[in-house]
Amino acid sequence: MTSIHVSIRTLLLQDPLIDEMVDERIYPHKLPLNCELPAISIHRISYPIHHITNTATPRYQVSCWTRSYSQAQELSETVIECLNRFKGTASGNPIKQVVYLGSEDVYEDMTEIFHVPIDFKVIHMR
Repeated sequence: MTSIHVSIRTLLLQDPLIDEMVDERIYPHKLPLNCELPAISIHRISYPIHHITNTATPRYQVSCWTRSYSQAQELSETVIECLNRFKGTASGNPIKQVVYLGSEDVYEDMTEIFHVPIDFKVIHMR
């Protein structure tokens, strides 16, 4: 079994629309310096574990980074459509369900980059 982070990345790369927009540019935690856009970063926010049921419910933030507002909206909507309500096995991880929790629109003044952070809860067996 691999990390849930790898499972999320794998699910995103399997989506043809996301693959077309970002190619392989899906990174852990933050984007590399001078990264080509559009791109996605994946960051684990928390990792609660339920010991009695042997499940975990980590919260992940999947961030979409682009140079245009319309592209940020298109990419973020595609990410939500790809991940929300996913149930099954991804990269060897038995995922009970991925739940969309919310998102917001952010504009980075200094870099002139549009950023849409999207929060998901991933319910999975440990």
